[in-house]
Amino acid sequence: MTTPTPADIPFIDVNVDNSGLRLRYRICGDKNKPLLILQHGARDHSRSWDFVAARLLDKYCVVTPDLRGHGDSDHVPGGGYGLLEMMTDFGAILDDLDRKDFSSPFAVIGHSLGGNIVTHYAAAYPEKIGLLINIEGVGTPPRLYRQMMERPSSERWREAAEKLSQKAGQSLRVFATPELAMRRMRQLHNKVPTEIVNHVARYAIREVAGGYSWKYDRLLNFVSHRPEAPDEYMQLYQSITCPVLLFYGGASFTTPPDRDKRGQIFRDEKLIVYEDAGHWLHHERLNDFVRDILLFLGEKQNKVISSG
Repeated sequence: MTTPTPADIPFIDVNVDNSGLRLRYRICGDKNKPLLILQHGARDHSRSWDFVAARLLDKYCVVTPDLRGHGDSDHVPGGGYGLLEMMTDFGAILDDLDRKDFSSPFAVIGHSLGGNIVTHYAAAYPEKIGLLINIEGVGTPPRLYRQMMERPSSERWREAAEKLSQKAGQSLRVFATPELAMRRMRQLHNKVPTEIVNHVARYAIREVAGGYSWKYDRLLNFVSHRPEAPDEYMQLYQSITCPVLLFYGGASFTTPPDRDKRGQIFRDEKLIVYEDAGHWLHHERLNDFVRDILLFLGEKQNKVISSG
């Protein structure tokens, strides 16, 4: 039996409006199968999930949204990319799925920023999420938060304001050819198989004057004056009632939550660490990742998962 590829994915693209902002998401596969929602991270896009989705369609209908300012969703003039705004966008997409007869509670996977978004949503609306898989998205580690907050608040506010103004006046890098964009992404993610990283790069760019540039909004690249405090998000996450599976890479820039006081935040929690993997562990360890999420979903099949 051949391994499914992105070219094998049957899909439809859907637009949904959230307060005047056009959000794009993709429904892949058979709508009569249980639904699984995959939310990408910062400066990424929905098509980055294609290799994962292709391996899940035998059992699931897969939905992959583009966050605001990413992929084929609208940019926000002047910025407006806070966690709350993105969480309400995610909620708008779930509401649209409800209107299309995909009944909540939903099973969701989120990577990095996407992990924070879906986990905050699951805490605010626990009745809407039946299963949660979080890839390196459990808030800012306490040690890093303390380092960031050691600086005077006036310095942090000034730096953030100046960085945001600077980014507003800049353009993203333009590549003469798509191949040059692919080469750049391979340099940034040299542990990811070439076939996957080239695919992710191909759908991360759009044609512009003089060549090709990244689709994401340049205003996503600024430093926040204050990350969310660990005490705040850890208290928030106590409201989550569904089973939670956490993934972390041992070679990533962040740290697994079992190594600080974020460990055992959730009522029903399982942690998997791929010791040799980085932040894009779902690409680096694709087969292991798909195996592990299917095992988790199978173990929790007594929980209600949305189906069409």
